[in-house]
Amino acid sequence: MTFQRFSDFLSRPCKPLAEPLARWFLTERGQQLERMERELLAAQLTRHFGSYIVYYNPPMPIVTAPKIRRHISLGDLQLDVDVHCAEHKWPIAADAVDAVVLQHSLDFAVSPHDVLREAAHCIRPGGHLIIVGVQAWSLFGLYRHCTGSVWKHAHCLAPARITDWLGVLGFRLEKRSFTAYRPLLNSSLMQSKLESFERYAQRKNLPMGGCYMLVARKMVHGMHPQSHSVKLSVQKLRPNVVAARASHSKHIKHSEEHDRSS
Repeated sequence: MTFQRFSDFLSRPCKPLAEPLARWFLTERGQQLERMERELLAAQLTRHFGSYIVYYNPPMPIVTAPKIRRHISLGDLQLDVDVHCAEHKWPIAADAVDAVVLQHSLDFAVSPHDVLREAAHCIRPGGHLIIVGVQAWSLFGLYRHCTGSVWKHAHCLAPARITDWLGVLGFRLEKRSFTAYRPLLNSSLMQSKLESFERYAQRKNLPMGGCYMLVARKMVHGMHPQSHSVKLSVQKLRPNVVAARASHSKHIKHSEEHDRSS
């Protein structure tokens, strides 16, 4: 499978980089990128509703979804999150949450394959996966090669490749947006001069932004290997469909008894 084919290529034996990434977002350039990404995510998350949304390894304070009741953050031990876990084993039941946000989670995962699989596993059918990543062929993508910051270690997966993987996992892409068209400069004067270009490019959704956002809906259950380990449910997140099945079986039984009596 295409999804499995790149797993070994993308997996790398290195330490997690979520904490250095969070520190980079506290720098001046990091604050510039945070504002642009926060604006992009905030506009999208107002469209989602439900009971639970999960953020994995958020590199900055989470952007809340106002119509979703519970916000849960997962991630590495070095991060200030609600639940600490390994990227290949999330403590959430299958089909349990309404949305998952992966903000640069794939860019800095030891294995993007594992993170995407775990996220797909816990989203209910009809739920959404929201991915924010960096484009390699952009001004910001080129910037990472000229800096000694954590970005030189980023995967920078292409949106087209992630879209293919999502298709294998039973997701359909609904939206692709871009931001961070202008370079991250220390000069506030230059930033203000390029503001109009940034707005124009976002309005036209030009595919050359430094960061992209993919929004995909889960249409069917994705493939997930069976595990003998018990996964903890968060506040009994699994949807309750037992009653509906029992009611259906009851009607079938009554129908069979009626046929025999006739």
